[in-house]
Amino acid sequence: MAVVLSGRRGGTTHREVELLASLPPELRLIGGLAVMCRVGTPHRATVDLDAVTRDLTSVHPAIARLALTSAGGGQYRFEGDLDLDVIDIAPVPTDELLAELLADGPDLSDLELNVLAHTWAHDSARALDIVAVDDDGGARLAQATDRMVATSAGIVAMKATTVPLRASSRPEKRASDLYDLGRLLVAGRLSPGEWAAMPEPLRDVVAARLHQWFVDDGGRDRTYRDVRRFDEPLLDLDDVADVVEDLLASQPGQAG
Repeated sequence: MAVVLSGRRGGTTHREVELLASLPPELRLIGGLAVMCRVGTPHRATVDLDAVTRDLTSVHPAIARLALTSAGGGQYRFEGDLDLDVIDIAPVPTDELLAELLADGPDLSDLELNVLAHTWAHDSARALDIVAVDDDGGARLAQATDRMVATSAGIVAMKATTVPLRASSRPEKRASDLYDLGRLLVAGRLSPGEWAAMPEPLRDVVAARLHQWFVDDGGRDRTYRDVRRFDEPLLDLDDVADVVEDLLASQPGQAG
C-alpha cells in the first residue's frame, strides 16, 4: 500500500521521508509523520520523527552512523535539525506482556497501559510505501519503501494512554495529542476490525477515555478549549463524537 504526502521541496515532509528511507527497517513509525500517513494531508506540521523498536541496542549502531549526534536514550539529531526519538518497547510480544502485567491483578496503572499500547502498536504495524511529492507541480521528492507504520488504532491507543501522563507544565502536548486523536478517528479510517483487535483491557480504558474527551459534555468542553488552536484543518467535535459512539456501540460493554 502506498501513501502520498505533499509538501515543499526541502521542507519538513520532504526531509523526513528522505531520512526515514535511510533508517533501519526494524523501526516502526509512530508520531506526527505516522498520523499524516493515516489521515492524509493537510495535518498539523511535524518537526521530528518518532519510532518504536524492540531491542534498540541492535539498531543503535546503524542509526548512530547516520546521525550528527546521539544523546543516548534513543534520541538522535540529523543534518537539517531533524530529530529522531526511538522508544525501546517490551522485549516480549503483546500477548506475553499482557499476561505478565495481569499476573499482579486486573487493574493496570497508567504507565503499564502506556507500555502495553506502545508494544501493541509495534506488533500491529503495517507496511507502507511513503512518497513525498512537491505540492507545486507534483514532482516526486523522496520515497521510503516498505516502511512499517503504526495503524490508526495503534496510534489511538498510544495517544489515549499518553495524555494522562503528560505533565501539567506541557499543555501544548496534551492539546496536540487530542487533536491527533480526533483526526485519526474521523479521517484515519479506523475500522471496527482494528478496534476489536486491540487487547481488551487496553480497549476498555481507551474507550472510556475517548468517551470522556469527545462525548461527555464536560470533557468535550475542555477538549474544545485545548484543540481550537489547531485550524488546519479544523476539527469538528460532533464528527468525532459520532465516530466514538459508533465504535463503542460495536463493542458490548464499552463506555457510553
